[in-house]
Amino acid sequence: MNPWLEQWLPIIVISLYLAVVLYIGIFAFRRKTTGEDFFLANRSIGSAVFFLSLFATNMTAFAILGSSGLAYRRGIGVYGLMASSSGLVIPLTLLIIGTRLWGLGKRFGHMTQVQFFRDRWECCGIGTFIFLLTAAMLIPYLIISIVGGGTILEELTHHRLPFAWGGAIVALVVMGNVFFGGMRGAVWVNVFQTLLFLAFGTIAFVTIAHNMDGGLFGTVQKMAGNQKQVWALTRYRIPGREFASYLLIPLSSIMFPHMSIMCMTARKVTAFKKTVVLYPICIMILWLPCVFLGALAFGQPKVNAAIAAESKTAKAWLDSGGKLPDGKPAPLTILLKQAGTPMATKLLGQVASHSITSEELGKELPIAVGPVKDDALKGKLVAQVQAMANSNTPDSVLLQMLKIYVPALLAGILAAGIISAVMGSDCHQILALSTMFTKDIFDHYGGQKAFGDRANVYVGRAFIVVANTIAYFIALTRPPIFDLAVSWTFSGFAALAPVMVAALFWKRSTKWGALAAAIFVAFTVVGTGYLESHFLPMVPKGPPPLPDFSIWSIAGHHVLVLSAPAGKLFMFGFMPVVPMVIGSALCMIIFSLLTPPPSEATIRKYFDPGSDDVTNGFTRSTPRPTIAV
Repeated sequence: MNPWLEQWLPIIVISLYLAVVLYIGIFAFRRKTTGEDFFLANRSIGSAVFFLSLFATNMTAFAILGSSGLAYRRGIGVYGLMASSSGLVIPLTLLIIGTRLWGLGKRFGHMTQVQFFRDRWECCGIGTFIFLLTAAMLIPYLIISIVGGGTILEELTHHRLPFAWGGAIVALVVMGNVFFGGMRGAVWVNVFQTLLFLAFGTIAFVTIAHNMDGGLFGTVQKMAGNQKQVWALTRYRIPGREFASYLLIPLSSIMFPHMSIMCMTARKVTAFKKTVVLYPICIMILWLPCVFLGALAFGQPKVNAAIAAESKTAKAWLDSGGKLPDGKPAPLTILLKQAGTPMATKLLGQVASHSITSEELGKELPIAVGPVKDDALKGKLVAQVQAMANSNTPDSVLLQMLKIYVPALLAGILAAGIISAVMGSDCHQILALSTMFTKDIFDHYGGQKAFGDRANVYVGRAFIVVANTIAYFIALTRPPIFDLAVSWTFSGFAALAPVMVAALFWKRSTKWGALAAAIFVAFTVVGTGYLESHFLPMVPKGPPPLPDFSIWSIAGHHVLVLSAPAGKLFMFGFMPVVPMVIGSALCMIIFSLLTPPPSEATIRKYFDPGSDDVTNGFTRSTPRPTIAV
């Protein structure tokens, strides 16, 4: 195949896919659009479409690229960290919380969580604060999708399409789809994307596994017999308390604005039945191949070399001509000189003359290391390459495997499947932010009353442009996908779950309890970010194992530590999400008991036995009560 065509074929295929996605949004634009249709598709989504769209809404670059990247660093136990707990907890929250949100939304006309909170707790300013908090925590999730899309396009075009351009293309297509089609366009796109990914994802797994050096079974057997690689097939590297912490992470799902808003779009409550049954199955289908391939990638020299070549260490090695800052030969230079093979000598010459790129280095390293006959020296070379790979954020590991083991045309098709999962959630996230701003700020403070229902659509579309632009420019810094999601987004939203549970099921809960919990969540999210960024330079760096850095100890017992070398915060061995959820629940309980309850009229409205059953099918003719301010 022509080299130019081989390099650009994946991007041609992906471009065709993006054109189809954009057309779906424009096609949905042809309908007469009201505020409720634009934001909720007139609450008319059927069971099958509801499940496919809801599942796609919750699948992001975190699930595709982040999971495989973390499995590359920490082994196959990553599947248990998120997939197992998500497959159990998320369907449970949809059944218990999602159905009740659906019923109350259909009865009282709520479109967002904040609308419900304001009416339930008779509050105004507190609702605005909760809006600001949830909006601030959702922005990182938008960033994750743009980073994932930009990474995919950059890697599959061999860096000829820069990350900035790839991220811009994804952001513009998502923005166009939601701008024109609203919720209906986002749902139709998600159905298309979910089917595409589930089909192509299976093909990708089979193709990569078959074409890996040694094949699937050969790779597993080789890694199982190698003491330095067998850890990737086990979970012993993941401490028990950290493992247990991830049980709380899936609580964030129902608190994501795009998930709770999606719950309100179902035509009937029976749509949740199929979702609860099928969701764990699809979680397994999606996460298992991504995590398994990420773990196996550690046993593939070609993948290790490709990821190592993208690291800052490798780029500094190339820029310096193979030397350290003090002018002495770098460790990799010394080892390649000791190898003395023709390919090692050629590679050193290219590095010294600055005539080799990072991508070319990734291809040349396995060729230079492979023929080395001295087992001890070869082991040192392999360890050096793996150390360079570990110093990188390997979010591109799955894409590297596509480039290495899959033909160009098929790689483009499979990449379209991957990017479909990334973009499916992005559509709903940006629409959720737009819905929240329009209904919780513009509409709540008199916008619709002054300018009419059509103004809601115009304001919503304007906000889509603004929010997506902000997320894009932040995404240009390329934050690590998995760390960004867990540290900021998932932990914060999981800590808000007690607020939702109290609003739905505890009559005595008050707006002051909700405010205290929200302030606590905001403080802990910002505090976690500050501690991790401030003390990160003090965390030990180098090849594992490394000691953790202790921030605070009592009587020799570590209270707050940063894990090495990632620099992630732990409290008594638990991730921040554990004290955040517990603290939020305590704030909700204590401050609710110390303050007056809502009025009897509001309590009767939400907890009267005659109106509590959300499965009775509320009619749209039910009067919508005025929200107290």
